Amino acid sequence: MITKEETAYVGPEEIMESWDVSRATAYNIIRRMNEQLRKAHPSALIIAGKVNRKWYEESCLIKQERRCQ
Repeated sequence: MITKEETAYVGPEEIMESWDVSRATAYNIIRRMNEQLRKAHPSALIIAGKVNRKWYEESCLIKQERRCQ
C-alpha cells in the first residue's frame, strides 16, 4: 500500500486535511504553488490539481533536511 509520504504528488484532500480549508481553497493553494514551481523550475512536470510533494513540503516548511557538520 502506498502511503502519503511515498506518493510524488499532494492532492487537494491532503491539503484540506492538513490546513483545515475548503476544497476550493486547497485547489487555489495547489495552483499558486504550481505557478511558483513553474517559475523556479521551468522544466518541472506539473500535474493540474496536484503539487509536487517535495516542493509542497519545502514551501510549507513541513520537512527540512539536517545537514551534517
